[in-house]
Amino acid sequence: MAMTGTYADGVEGTPAGQWPGSRPPSFTLRDFLIAAFFHIRIILLAALLPLAAGVAAATFAKTEYTANSLLMVIVSREVTNAQNVTGSGPAVLSIEGLKQVESEVQILESADVIRTVIDEMGRETLFPPGLLSGVRDFFASSGSAMDRAIERFRRNLRAQVLDGSNVVEVSFTHPDRAIAIEATDKLVAAYMARRRIIMENPTARILQAEVERFQRDLTATDLAVEALKTRVGIIDFDQDAVLAANQVDSVVQRRRQVAERRVAVAGQLAEAEKQLAGLPPTVFDFNQKSDALGNDDDNNTLTRLLIERDRLSLQYSANGAMMREINRKIETIRKQIATRNERLYETSRDVRNPAVGYVNNMILSLRIEADALDRQEKELVDQQADAEKRLTTLRAAETELVELNRRRETLSEGYREYLRRATAAKIEESAATERESNVRLVQDAGASVTNRSMRLPFLGAGVLGALLFAAAAGAVASALRSTFIMPLEAERALEVPILGEYDNQSRSGDPAALQRDAGNLAALLLDTRVDDRPLRIVQFLSSDAEEALRTLAEGVAAEFTTQRGLRTLLVDLASAPDLRDDPTARLKGGILAYPTPTPLLWSLAAVEGSPLLDPRTPLIEADRLMDELRGEFEAVVFCATAADAAARGHRIDALVDGNVLVVRAEKTRKPAATALRSAVVENGGVPLGFVFVGRRYILPDWIYRIT
Repeated sequence: MAMTGTYADGVEGTPAGQWPGSRPPSFTLRDFLIAAFFHIRIILLAALLPLAAGVAAATFAKTEYTANSLLMVIVSREVTNAQNVTGSGPAVLSIEGLKQVESEVQILESADVIRTVIDEMGRETLFPPGLLSGVRDFFASSGSAMDRAIERFRRNLRAQVLDGSNVVEVSFTHPDRAIAIEATDKLVAAYMARRRIIMENPTARILQAEVERFQRDLTATDLAVEALKTRVGIIDFDQDAVLAANQVDSVVQRRRQVAERRVAVAGQLAEAEKQLAGLPPTVFDFNQKSDALGNDDDNNTLTRLLIERDRLSLQYSANGAMMREINRKIETIRKQIATRNERLYETSRDVRNPAVGYVNNMILSLRIEADALDRQEKELVDQQADAEKRLTTLRAAETELVELNRRRETLSEGYREYLRRATAAKIEESAATERESNVRLVQDAGASVTNRSMRLPFLGAGVLGALLFAAAAGAVASALRSTFIMPLEAERALEVPILGEYDNQSRSGDPAALQRDAGNLAALLLDTRVDDRPLRIVQFLSSDAEEALRTLAEGVAAEFTTQRGLRTLLVDLASAPDLRDDPTARLKGGILAYPTPTPLLWSLAAVEGSPLLDPRTPLIEADRLMDELRGEFEAVVFCATAADAAARGHRIDALVDGNVLVVRAEKTRKPAATALRSAVVENGGVPLGFVFVGRRYILPDWIYRIT
């Protein structure tokens, strides 16, 4: 079903949740202000809590003084407590140096240093008891008073390294300026005394004894290595071992080659002697037998004569003189060739066998090579024995030499390490006697004292918290609100357009306002077309019993009759009277109605006795009755509520041309209105839109003008 009109146009093809001409779902400043003024009490209550807390905190806040002292930690190879202080590297601030600076901060914040300061100044001086001290001590965790004082001192103390440098800033905060300066100075003094005790290092003598022992062992190991090299004849062990192994491998390879060649020579010699025994002393050269003589050209002459005869046969006749002459020559030549078998010649010749001399020379060469291979084998055996002996000697010396070298390397590393540590220990012992070694006091605590008052921050935090709490409270209240205060909210929730407003609270003083609202709505409905047909039967639906529902329906029906002159029927299902005994009541189109004093306006007389309103009436019969009703009246106005137990209003949803939802501002619940709209669609009805009833303007007029 498609409907057209001012607000309803082209439902088919429209995405879900939208309608032609729908407003964009944007949240404007005016919407925010309306929601804020609607929940103004909740917002003010939520804003007062953090604001009161901020004012109270600002009232009781005290001015705190912070004394700052600067210490510089010198980290280089000349520093007494740095590792490898005698090294040859550059004197730069490395990662280890930064770690050392951090360790100085840990020493400064240690419990022993803080305890010394508290004992010197007194706990009552640093932390004088207040009004709530007894209550705080009562609820504090079990522990000594000194432990609680140390924890409180640490909360007021701040020691940090400045921007990755080697400068440490020490700050102490206290409400009394003099106590802040004194506590900072005493803390630095206690830290310097404590670190001098920690840096004491009486280990130089022990390290020096170890250095001398390593030196003696290293000298003995060097002499043993030299003696082993001299005895074995080693210049460089790695090269000598490689040369010996290569020599053994080379001799073995040559012996294998000689053995292979001896086998090959023996096989060649045996085969040559065997073949020599079977060779004849002489061999047949050739034998020739032929009937051809020297300068015999008969066959060639015959061929030429035959070719010549073929040529002449093309030019002369077969009995011509030229043909007879050529035939006679051919016959003579053929007779001459036929007599060759009677003239045969034969030649035969034998020569000395050349293979006998070749084989004899090969046998002699192989015997000489075999004798040379025997002598070479003996020499290679002696060379292999010498090479293996050398390799065995080196292998035996390898284990001892490796052990001596390993021992020398270990002793050398230990000697160097202990020598450096002994030297560093001597330097540390000398520097530890000094009052200040690698920590320098750059700035006294009294040179830089800052004060801080938290009154303004507390007030600002209270104001900011009030704004945040108010915004959160307003957002939560708006999210939890289940009613509509603006038509735009109903449009977004119901996904149907607003057709008009009725009984607006801002026009409550105007007696003609209700009539104008009903007239505007009636004009809009009559101008709307559904399936290319004018809208003549409409139903007004509300989720709950609504006082303005009947008034609105009567006003629209009155506009149909008085202004448009249409014969109109008003069917009030929300509060239908029982006038069945009225003699003027008539059954028209399945509705028992009676004429009202208003001309052309009929009203429902009773629900009972009206077949169209009976839930048991079949749908086909109801359609027929509705068609009869169209013939009886030019306009029909139904009004019903979803609270009706018989659900007569939902039965009429699909029978009327369109349904108009009635939403009461600040009263109709969103779930109920959404369920009503869904019920209309599920029953096959057409939701034309909704009428917003009882709207009131929450904001002042000047805010509406500027927004």
